[in-house]
Amino acid sequence: MSNGKKYQIILKNDEVHSFEFIMACLVKSCKHIHEQAEQCALITHYKGECDIYSGDYFEVTEISALLTSYGLDVETKELCM
Repeated sequence: MSNGKKYQIILKNDEVHSFEFIMACLVKSCKHIHEQAEQCALITHYKGECDIYSGDYFEVTEISALLTSYGLDVETKELCM
């Protein structure tokens, strides 16, 4: 049961994974289109982090776990509304 709150996933930059790998993970996990995944990867690279997904607690938790299983560094937090 959803509590009505929204959460977001923030991708953190690392020096381990290639752009292609990160983009493939975003397409598969977050259902990004190629261009969106590329933009998120570039923003993460240049700014150190990027908001990559927003949704309810269960969605965000599931996608975060999947991204973590791929070795990506992500943070989840509640959106203030």
